[in-house]
Amino acid sequence: LMKEGTTLTKGEIINNTYEVRFFIDQGAFGETYRVKHRFFEEYQVMKVFKENYVEKTDLNEVINEGRILTRLNHKNVVKVFEINTFIKNNKDRYFITMSFVSGESLAKLLLRKTWGLDVPAATSIMTDVLKGLSAAHNNDPTIVHRDISPDNILLSYDEFPPPIGVLGDFGIAIIIDKKHKLADAGGRYIYFAPECFMNVFQTTSDVFSIGVVFYKMLTGMHPWAYNQSDYNLNDYGEVATMINVGRRETPKKPSLFNNDIDKKLEKVIMKSIEKKMENRFKTAGSFLNALEDACKMEDLEHNYWLDQDLISTT
Repeated sequence: LMKEGTTLTKGEIINNTYEVRFFIDQGAFGETYRVKHRFFEEYQVMKVFKENYVEKTDLNEVINEGRILTRLNHKNVVKVFEINTFIKNNKDRYFITMSFVSGESLAKLLLRKTWGLDVPAATSIMTDVLKGLSAAHNNDPTIVHRDISPDNILLSYDEFPPPIGVLGDFGIAIIIDKKHKLADAGGRYIYFAPECFMNVFQTTSDVFSIGVVFYKMLTGMHPWAYNQSDYNLNDYGEVATMINVGRRETPKKPSLFNNDIDKKLEKVIMKSIEKKMENRFKTAGSFLNALEDACKMEDLEHNYWLDQDLISTT
């Protein structure tokens, strides 16, 4: 299906390579389409960035980042194939193409599982994603994701059960957002590490973000409560203030909301979301090692995954 007012139309050919099949979604930075590569005969995802955001962006930085991402190959990372331009209405439009994942986002799953997932299910997903993120952190040069949230974690049902956790949407959008600071851009800021609000993004910043995601997977809640009614959520500065104020409190231990979380696992979770960088795991690899030590990995093949309401039917 196509949506009225979209940039591309069904059947349109981009750069004599990609045939547009249908519109998927529209986000803060652009539109997403499913396309078919005319020569490789495979389906991919194309994201077309909005004109007004690209105009004020350092495109060399975006292109350089995209080139690095094309060299990252791991089954738990969405593959980036190309970042390029095409001409539409006499204007250059920038796009990025990625592998197509047959499944849904973690965000959609958590909308159905409002009280969170059980420990084996959440740990299975987190282990997958940490493996992909470790590949990025161990890459030369190191790749920092910068934009981890449930929206950017995909669940592939190709080998179900269990679904495979796949990390997507590495921080191209963050580069574009440097000038714009869109407070409503996918709710990403609530997953930011404290240093990210000072424009510092390191591997341990990714650890914090994915730790918050893990906490939410297990409890259905965020580690900190934020008083949203006191702030203008369309203003980046006020959103940042709201988050910093909320994080003055000590986060509640996740075992208060999920009594299946034992002390060893809880210690790992709480270390991942330490506000001080020096107290966190430094990389996804060290987080993964601690998580595997804390859990019985053989329990991850849990019959929870046979619960059919887990799977999106849309």
